[in-house]
Amino acid sequence: MKTIVVATDFSTGANRTVDFAIKMAHAQQAALAVVHAFHAWPTNPAETGIDAAFGSKALHDVCLRELNAVVQDLLERSGLNVPIRTVVQQGYTIPAVLDVVAREKADLLVMSTVGSAPQSAQLMGSVATAMISETTVPLLLIPPTATYTELKNVVLGIDLSIPTDAATLDTALRVASQFHCVVNLLCQYDQPVTAHIQTKAEHIRSLMRHIPHTLTILPGNDVYDTLINFAHTNKANLIMMLPQKHNWLRKLFVESTTEHTARLTDIPLLAIV
Repeated sequence: MKTIVVATDFSTGANRTVDFAIKMAHAQQAALAVVHAFHAWPTNPAETGIDAAFGSKALHDVCLRELNAVVQDLLERSGLNVPIRTVVQQGYTIPAVLDVVAREKADLLVMSTVGSAPQSAQLMGSVATAMISETTVPLLLIPPTATYTELKNVVLGIDLSIPTDAATLDTALRVASQFHCVVNLLCQYDQPVTAHIQTKAEHIRSLMRHIPHTLTILPGNDVYDTLINFAHTNKANLIMMLPQKHNWLRKLFVESTTEHTARLTDIPLLAIV
């Protein structure tokens, strides 16, 4: 892992996530880009007497000063030496952050599950959960109560009722290898396990032969409760999920399993794309 991008809106949860990312970047010997996106409402110079371009530049500079101050404070508290770039990007949050991810050629994007409105995020989701269906790189979502610890014990949830994307699974295994972690593979199936399903699970396990792992198949269709309970029972410090691609209409009206889990989890969640 060479480059990590972390986004902040200067809220308490987001700045805690920057601290998490600093410690992760140090552990992974990676460079870190800390990004803040701002959107300046257009103004009518004739009415305000203020040039819109000048106002945007001034706002950019204010945000950059605040971002540098946040990063410097967190670095001093951590006592770590991490190569960090601060980036202030104008635009709506999701496209602005993704633009930075692309420019930085990032291997990982890190965001807080809640920003400036934590209660509404718990009920309806947040920019971070909306990012799951938009990101082009693995997305690590950090709950507000999580603190950094080495990611050594991971739960990877796989739904055996649908085909597993080989490329996405390969990405998950590469990330697990970089973390040098044990992967607890949780396969869920909402029907009695047949020989065919057992074979599918064993095939996935064969792909993981170079990574320390366990395999568990559990029945049921309540993915969130099953996954969270399993993660707590196994004292996992990271949950990995492989989000399924949905068409635009479904995304408008239906919350994905990964988004639902990310909205409610108290354990960091890594969405692999």
